[in-house]
Amino acid sequence: MLYNVSMENKSQNINFRTFYRDDDSGKVFLICLLIPIIVSLIFSMIAGQIAKQQGVEATEITSNMWFLTVYALINFLVYISIYLVYNKVSKIEYKAINLKFKMNWHTYLIVVAVGVVSLFGIQYFIGAFDNLLKLIGFPLNSGTTINPTDFGTFILATFVLAVLPAIGEEILFRGIVLNGLRSRFSDLGAVLFSALMFALMHGNLQQLLYPFILGSVMGWIVVRTGSLISSMIVHFTNNFLVVMFAYIENVTGFSLALPNTWWFYLIAILLLVVTGAIYFIIDRYYFKHKSKESVEKISSKTSPFIYVSLSVAIVILVLNTIASFAM
Repeated sequence: MLYNVSMENKSQNINFRTFYRDDDSGKVFLICLLIPIIVSLIFSMIAGQIAKQQGVEATEITSNMWFLTVYALINFLVYISIYLVYNKVSKIEYKAINLKFKMNWHTYLIVVAVGVVSLFGIQYFIGAFDNLLKLIGFPLNSGTTINPTDFGTFILATFVLAVLPAIGEEILFRGIVLNGLRSRFSDLGAVLFSALMFALMHGNLQQLLYPFILGSVMGWIVVRTGSLISSMIVHFTNNFLVVMFAYIENVTGFSLALPNTWWFYLIAILLLVVTGAIYFIIDRYYFKHKSKESVEKISSKTSPFIYVSLSVAIVILVLNTIASFAM
């Protein structure tokens, strides 16, 4: 009897794919664009009703720490549900995202270092980009987020802003989208394409450049290590440092911000160049000895869902940009 059950399970697993296609990338990206919008609208209506009952502005509710925490948890659960349901319906094994913990200890250190370098090497360039947006009249938005003013809110902000995105977003964008695109494009093309999708997912002109750069870095790390864990570590490290320095600034007054002078832009460019050089050195002298996981190209024609999802993402970005200028 046990033998028959085991054989039956094996025969069922044969029907499950162990890889993603570009078709999966397009579909999952489209789902990631639409469902969070629906969730956001629901939360906006809930916040509006609560604000009406309490006689306050809706922004007081949407900026509340616990409201933001619940919203982040729901978004995380939505992302995990997309992964679980899509794999189940499409008959794809859950391990297809390459969630592998088996890496050398020094690879873990290198990955953490990449996360640290990415923050310090890119943040001033992003600040310069924000200044340019401000010059053309784009209203900058610091974003509604949890402000860590004490140790308790620091732990909460770390969980909400670093842990949850590092797991949920990486499973979808480097686990499914990137791996699916690698079945159709070269590794470089797949990395850049998935990074573009990751940037467009934010739906905001101000949040376009940094997610693209960081998404490219995390895609490169996944391709080189063959493990999704590596991009999760980079993502977490980057976001954790942002939360940590916000906490330090609130407690001590120390800030990494630099005055908006001509040499600020010079430093921003120099740090970006140095960061790129560090990436090159790591890739050339560390990862060159590592065996890359080869991906068989199984698609000869790009899935129409890629074009559809990109079109929807661009429309959302344009509409949000117009709305921002109109405010």
